[in-house]
Parts: sequence; structure tokens; C-alpha cells
Amino acid sequence: MRVTPLPSSIAGLPVPQDAISAETWRWAQSTLPKYLVTHSVRSYCWGAEIAAWEGRTFDAQVLWTAALFHDVGLTRIPRNTMCFEVEGAEIARRFLEEHGMSTATADRAAIAIILHVQPGVTSTDGVEALLLDRATAVDVRGAEFEVIERVRASVLRKYPRGHFDRHFLRAIRREAAARPTCQSARLLNEADLEASMARSPWATL
Repeated sequence: MRVTPLPSSIAGLPVPQDAISAETWRWAQSTLPKYLVTHSVRSYCWGAEIAAWEGRTFDAQVLWTAALFHDVGLTRIPRNTMCFEVEGAEIARRFLEEHGMSTATADRAAIAIILHVQPGVTSTDGVEALLLDRATAVDVRGAEFEVIERVRASVLRKYPRGHFDRHFLRAIRREAAARPTCQSARLLNEADLEASMARSPWATL
């Protein structure tokens, strides 16, 4: 994927312009497969739009970096020793601290990554964790689809879904087969992820 400069905004939603956010953007484009780059950016946008819809204040740097890192663990399942979201949180924490983010702020990003597949995330877990959890639910299952209507078409023009569903389900199945006690297995077997994605509003677009 060609590395592009950090956008200043997407569909009118501001993107943080600090050095750490820019380095994370370069990392994502150089490291992640295209389907996860676009999913991650959409997740940031949906989270930012949910916050705007509800009048929530959040740290854009934390949400942006957490969104870009949140699924990196899916790219290295054979090498992982822990569930993909925990692996991703550790990768994010190391990268962010190495690039100058404070330990406390990097912890907030890592917590958001760990929690984004957990049930029952609330604002007490941190506003960025709540937003990332809800945003990824929007992008994967079409939850709260109506909340993102204002920006949906503009975001999709720049960061289209393409074959996201197929690639994502394949990765989740691989994770669940390798680590059947992880949240990915719960999503497949208890939450019926595949069926909910098939019924999603995204499937009709």
C-alpha cells in the first residue's frame, strides 16, 4: 500500500496532527494489510462521529493510535502467544512509548485495544475504550448504523470496505482455532459473528 501523508481531516472529522499520530499512520500503512488499514481508519471515524453525536470529549491521539493498532494481532496469529487483542496492545504500547508517548497515555490506548472485543465496555473503562468498542461494532456488524449516517458516504469514498468481511472473518476463524479460549472464539461461537455480519446493513450497500 502506498504511504500517504497524514490527513488533516476525514469527512470533516479532525485527525490529530502530532508526531506520534503521524508515525503511527506511517507504521499502519507500511505494516498492515489494506483491509485492516481501511477498517482501522473507518473505526476512528465512526468513533469520532459517535463522540460528536453524543457530545463526548475524547483524546483524538489516543483514539487514532488505538484504532490503527487494534487489529495488528490478527496479522501474526502463528507467532502470538496471547489472544490477538492482548498482543496488539503490547505492540502498540511499545511503539507509542518508543515514539514519545507517556506511559499513562500509552496505557489508555492499550486498554482500548484489549477491551474492543470484550462484552460490556462502559465509560468507566475510558471514553476512548468505549468509542473504539462501539466504532468497531459499527464497522464489523453495522451496530448503531444510523449514528454514522452524516459521514458514512464520505468516509467510504476514501476508505472503502472492499472485501473486508471475507478477510476479517478468515482472520477471526484462524485466531479462534489457534486459541479457543480467546474472545474471538466467543464472538464466533456465542455471539454468532458470521451471521450478524451477513445480516448487517453493510451487506446491502
